[in-house]
Amino acid sequence: MAFFTLACAFHDTERLIDKTLPLAIRALTHPTRHDFEVVLVAERSSDEAVARLLPRLAELGVDELRFRRTHRHAFSGAPSNNFHGNHFTTTSPYLITFTDDTFIYKTDETFDVLDATARIFEQNPEVVLVSKVDDHEEWDWPLTDVGPAIEPGVRSVNRVVDQLIAYDTARFAPVARRLGAFDRDTFVSHEGFEYQWENLASHVGTSGERKIAYPERWPLRVRHSDLRNQPGSMHGTQDEDVKLKCFERLWESHGLTK
Repeated sequence: MAFFTLACAFHDTERLIDKTLPLAIRALTHPTRHDFEVVLVAERSSDEAVARLLPRLAELGVDELRFRRTHRHAFSGAPSNNFHGNHFTTTSPYLITFTDDTFIYKTDETFDVLDATARIFEQNPEVVLVSKVDDHEEWDWPLTDVGPAIEPGVRSVNRVVDQLIAYDTARFAPVARRLGAFDRDTFVSHEGFEYQWENLASHVGTSGERKIAYPERWPLRVRHSDLRNQPGSMHGTQDEDVKLKCFERLWESHGLTK
């Protein structure tokens, strides 16, 4: 039996998280034979939003709330780099991160996502990351195969995106540190050149004979509950009303369309 930390990145989508977070926790952990904790990481949140969250942690299924003001000592690049860089933890052998606008839906209620994740890591020592996000056709950087399948139904792919990433922390952290993951000026957000945490994580997972596993046959549907500003853009609308409408369409379609 293994121990997992599940960490959700939260900014200010208080209405949306009421829908996405309990659904994500249920999909990832009900049922499971493994131990886990749920951490809600409030990055760039207002003091008032965090104060409203505190009495609701049990209702949301959260064990721990972390809050960091980011007006000082912030990571460069996209604001989400603060979530990863400041709160990446190696205290658990396995870490699963996702965002407050991620729709995670399980089509087989008996499927143990944590057990399946642990099994991939245990049986494939070259695998550093596991990721499954179904709307990858929207990404600015396409998902492609890197070599043969890791095992039947599990692709070896070129990248991750931060809607849902599972880490073997002992395999990932030392390489990520060498590549500057925890240096505050590593990342870049310039038009025509983006280097963010997910770029660095993908570099870790595709270099030095390491691999990223994409289990496309899992009965798990994962989509970004937002629309792109324009086709091929890496940026979503960041409009909570749009995200709520996406969530409702995803819920009605069982995660097939937004």
